[in-house]
Amino acid sequence: MSAGNAHYVVVDRHGHRVWSRYGGAATFHRDLLRGPERTLDFVRRQQGGHAAFWTNSVWWRAVALLDLSERRLCVHTEREIVGYPRTGLREVRAWLAILAALWPGWAVTWMPRGLYQVMEYLGLPYDTVRYLDEPPSPLAGQWALAPAEEDDLTRVAPTLVAVRDEGGALSFGGCWASGLAEPLMAGPAVLASAQEEATGFAVLESVPWNGAFLDVPGRRLDWWALDRLLDPAWAADRWRGWTLTDHGDAFEEVAALIGPELLLDAGTDDDALRDLAEWFARGTADPGVRERLLRIHRSG
Repeated sequence: MSAGNAHYVVVDRHGHRVWSRYGGAATFHRDLLRGPERTLDFVRRQQGGHAAFWTNSVWWRAVALLDLSERRLCVHTEREIVGYPRTGLREVRAWLAILAALWPGWAVTWMPRGLYQVMEYLGLPYDTVRYLDEPPSPLAGQWALAPAEEDDLTRVAPTLVAVRDEGGALSFGGCWASGLAEPLMAGPAVLASAQEEATGFAVLESVPWNGAFLDVPGRRLDWWALDRLLDPAWAADRWRGWTLTDHGDAFEEVAALIGPELLLDAGTDDDALRDLAEWFARGTADPGVRERLLRIHRSG
């Protein structure tokens, strides 16, 4: 099965052009390590090269938008780093820091809403990409499994949901097959419903890509998210009367709201940066890229 397509969108003073690489999501993290000039050469060798070359949104799994005038690189992928032991939120932060070092003078930004943000950046309607204008399905009534595998706490659910109920009790559930879009579409009644597989605390050795804290007495929802593929307006009706706060990738802020029942024993950003830079360096055949990666490793 393909790892999914990668889209590359290049914006300049003449407008935008789109290229696509079949299966490109599998190598997406490494492909961008080339730096701006060599990445542009790589992109222009892929299929496409015109403004309407979008594959449907079911097949895409990674996107990079390169704005040449603004020197801005915006990225998103649903895929983990292929071959790396784990890809939690800290590892994504480390990859972005590596890109920033290898793309000097460029602003490197993660897009948690992927192609939706690309469309907004370009001023295009969502239905420019087939199926992108279709909302995700909401969660089933019994949506939760344990937040981590019992025998491997580094294997965590992509999305962690913590719920404080009307009586003040806290529970944790893991969404294993989705990002944060589906929980947001489910609304408070579904998220707050009793879950057979939920736990009273969560000890995790990797930071989930997404996490939400539902405070039922306070009628608040706080979240962090790397993967929130939806139009924000789609879930608005389900959360009327609630205070919604998007913390970006700042899981630390949401974890502090949840309290000590959530223990994230996942090292530091510096640890992740050193380890990932060294790992990428071992796997590249380009001596120039290897040396730059090793410099990041030594200074991380």
